Amino acid sequence: MAYNRRAIIFVRIVSLNEREFKYEGKKQVLRGKMRRNHALKMVLFQLYSVGIKSILPVRSCHSVKTENSKVIKGLCGLSALDIVKEHGIPIQRVSLSRGLALNRFEKDFLIYPEYSDTDEANKMLQLLSSLNKDIKAAANQKDSLMAIWDNYKLSSYVVPKKYGGVDMCYKDLLTICEGLGSCWRFYFRFEQTHLASSLISLYGNDLQKLHYLPQIASGVIRPVVGFSRPEMEPNLKSVTSLCDPTNGKQNLIATNYFINAEDANLLLVFAKQAGDKVVCYLFERKDGNSVFEMGTKTSVFGRDGLKVNLLDFKQMTVESSAVLGKPVDEKKISPKTLVKRITFGAAVVGFMKTLINSLSEYCNRTLQQNLPLAEMNAVKHLVTKLALNTYVLESMCYYVGGLHDEKLVLSLDVEEAIIHKYARHLLSEALSSTIDVVGINTATSGMNFNELLNEIMASLLLSSTELDLKKFVASQVIMSYANTNADSIRQWRSFDKRLYERIFGRVEKAISFHDPKLQHFIAEHAHPSLKDACINLEHTMWRLESLLNLLLSNHGKSIINDYTALGAISKVIEYNFGMITTIARSSRSYSIGLRNSDLEISWAQLYCSEAANMSMAELRKLYDYFRFERMNSVHANIGESVLNAGEYCIESPITRNW
Repeated sequence: MAYNRRAIIFVRIVSLNEREFKYEGKKQVLRGKMRRNHALKMVLFQLYSVGIKSILPVRSCHSVKTENSKVIKGLCGLSALDIVKEHGIPIQRVSLSRGLALNRFEKDFLIYPEYSDTDEANKMLQLLSSLNKDIKAAANQKDSLMAIWDNYKLSSYVVPKKYGGVDMCYKDLLTICEGLGSCWRFYFRFEQTHLASSLISLYGNDLQKLHYLPQIASGVIRPVVGFSRPEMEPNLKSVTSLCDPTNGKQNLIATNYFINAEDANLLLVFAKQAGDKVVCYLFERKDGNSVFEMGTKTSVFGRDGLKVNLLDFKQMTVESSAVLGKPVDEKKISPKTLVKRITFGAAVVGFMKTLINSLSEYCNRTLQQNLPLAEMNAVKHLVTKLALNTYVLESMCYYVGGLHDEKLVLSLDVEEAIIHKYARHLLSEALSSTIDVVGINTATSGMNFNELLNEIMASLLLSSTELDLKKFVASQVIMSYANTNADSIRQWRSFDKRLYERIFGRVEKAISFHDPKLQHFIAEHAHPSLKDACINLEHTMWRLESLLNLLLSNHGKSIINDYTALGAISKVIEYNFGMITTIARSSRSYSIGLRNSDLEISWAQLYCSEAANMSMAELRKLYDYFRFERMNSVHANIGESVLNAGEYCIESPITRNW
């Protein structure tokens, strides 16, 4: 039985309002009841007035299994722009981050997705706890670690129930990945299995599904997915692998990288055909006889032995049955592998929780100047950063996982990239903070710092680069803004509009930029203690939209190639997303009385305050659009001069002459 989420959040707000009216006197109590009764009538009217054929799903308080999820047909593989154009869906319903950047808001987005079945939630928490204990107990025993994979039947979690799998929802998968974060070898194997199963489920024909998916679920087939280019690179021409048709057959010449492919028996290889078509091929190894040869180059990372294998396919004859999907799916399959799924963020959350627990134990038992490290303000500050950023990343992951389950938002590419970027930043911060806290005592602390360093480096090297992620996030939002507001931008470029802007526009924009007015009144839909956080979010949304309008009107599409602008815009988009997820999560936690929910409120307030201040600083750098071009030119020239010289080209400060 499913209920509309608007009714649920209304009940939460009513309970909060009753607390406020309790000591206000009878007159205000009666007014409050009248307002609530009127609002309840409107909610009930909306419940029964929703058309069952509407393309937008009604929010449900249930975290349903995959087979019960609302599937919107015809939208798979379409870009956010195509969905808006072809189906007329508002941009904020297509992509949350794009909507926030365009200063558009839906009150449903302040309802944090959750399990409605308490037993299901407790079951997943028990599974997570058991998995963590078993991995910790078998940390130094390779055979025991591999036995855990079989005992928990982890491969079955990523396969639909129809083909012998467990058919978990996305929040369940994130919980599993959080548990696997303490063993990166397990996580990357799980990620590869999940990605391969998803590609075959979405694009494979009936024979491919019936042949591969049941064997993946049972663990007989272990798949790996190859990559031959930067994972966020949108230009498919960078794929160097080729597959030439000759005499009715296809000859494959490919070089792909794989993670731990030595014991894999199913490889997904990407190669380019005529016309720059990137095609995915399925190669299966049977009974130890391989149709491919393992490359000689193998790099090993981390204590768990993460291996990156280089495989060469030279003049191999490929049957047509080995091609995954139909010709119309070619443009959809490859981009699915570009953006790492949010499971990476969940794995980093699990890793960070383990690290924070170890650091807390170390700081409480280590004395310095006759005081525990835990009582030093500097240490408290470092641990605050780690804990707060872990909280934000965790909020992002499970928020997007819930939206994925409910199909409330149709495109999550930007959110996935933000999560991946934030996870990389958190891992880098964890490394520096651990060094600052433990210092030279790593040799005697028993924390295995060398192994920790290897773990972090391995996870960073095997993920997308921050440069690519920044470019992807900012460029996608900029293109959506330009297409959505094409008419107004075109009108601004007309002579009359341009003349008015030259005379009056700068003063008006400066006033509104530094003192924006509330438009959405987001604070009405959250806990009263989060009023300032909601105002910070709304002001940042307005300023970002105003700046995007300013930059596109004055500089057009040239800002897509400006790394300074892309970096600043991607940060603000990240802050917007982080603010709305932490506000929604902390408001829910306090409303239902979770343990330490008062801490969540204070954590959300702190993050939103810092995020708003940093957003303001980033946007002010770009606001003066006359200086915008010069600033980027200086940044580019510094790097260009160093690269041309081939070295750091500034003389030493003690040099007297040259």
